[in-house]
Amino acid sequence: MNINIKRSILRIYEITRVVLVTLIAEFRHQFTRYRRGPNQKVWDIDVVYLWSDPSDLEWSQKRLGVLEKENRDDFCCIEHQTRSPSITLDELRYSLRSIDRYLQGVRLIHIVVDGQIPKWLDTNHPKIRIIEAKDIITDEKHYPNYNTQAIESYFFNIPDLSHRFIYFNDDFFLSRKTGVDQFYTSDGLIRVRLGRALSPKGNPIPDEEGDSAGHKNANKILDREFGKRARLTVMHRPYAHNKELLKKAETEFPLAFEETRSSRFRSTKMVAIHSFLLPYCASYNQQADLVPPKLLEKDMFKWGGSSESNKKVVQRIRSLRSNGFCIQEERGISIPESEVRRFHEFMSDLYSEASSFEKS
Repeated sequence: MNINIKRSILRIYEITRVVLVTLIAEFRHQFTRYRRGPNQKVWDIDVVYLWSDPSDLEWSQKRLGVLEKENRDDFCCIEHQTRSPSITLDELRYSLRSIDRYLQGVRLIHIVVDGQIPKWLDTNHPKIRIIEAKDIITDEKHYPNYNTQAIESYFFNIPDLSHRFIYFNDDFFLSRKTGVDQFYTSDGLIRVRLGRALSPKGNPIPDEEGDSAGHKNANKILDREFGKRARLTVMHRPYAHNKELLKKAETEFPLAFEETRSSRFRSTKMVAIHSFLLPYCASYNQQADLVPPKLLEKDMFKWGGSSESNKKVVQRIRSLRSNGFCIQEERGISIPESEVRRFHEFMSDLYSEASSFEKS
């Protein structure tokens, strides 16, 4: 059989599986909505960021020093993990502007860092809390750590963190008024927004992307605990969380947490805890509402070195109807200064007013 025909058949098969799994998720979602009780008072919630500036030479040298002492050969795409660009997109500034303008019900914003603070950030703002990673990583052998999945697993140790909180990456941006009801049901279940692709299964392979390896390891646990089935990915968007669910997962899956936390860099042994394992565990225990994807809606974009591609990203974002979007830096390249300027010009136009979290 012609290789192109084989590829077409496999592609049609994959699309069919995604559609079927999405329809099942839609049915479950509607059932969850139906059984939910009447609207209750909406709570004030906290927002958590995990932030670093890889262009900081001193911080990057410290990271390389830690890597040199690691006697492991299972790190994923280590060149990408340790890349030190000369300039960054400074996404956090615009993400905070979007929160200041559009997110209602925010009590505190906790920014977890490793000895770095954005120069423009007003740390005296009553809603801003700077949290050093070393202060929440309670096991000293897991610090320093440059694996975001590992640090995220310690979030419940953040002082004065609200029971329910939303985890933002700095490349998440809101574009419309958004309430807490977008992240939680009226009776307190976390809303989990599913992606438009099937989560990978099987054994991680050497130098595989950390996200893929983490999903494969998480799927093994989920298959063992709840039965084998196909699962959609969880959308890379702001994540609704619950401190008690995270603590409970640590107790129920100690090996998964230890493998992840002991990986100072993303590895083939780590587990995607917060972004996959926890949401699905909560769903199977009727503590989460899985929200199926809108198959034709695109709200995740890449910003790279091509001016034409970046111009298309700008056009698509301006025509979006969703509540938010994500712009990730294209991997494996150094974005030229001209395209960094284009990004700042676009985002400064989109969020023209400085947030209350910026120094005057």
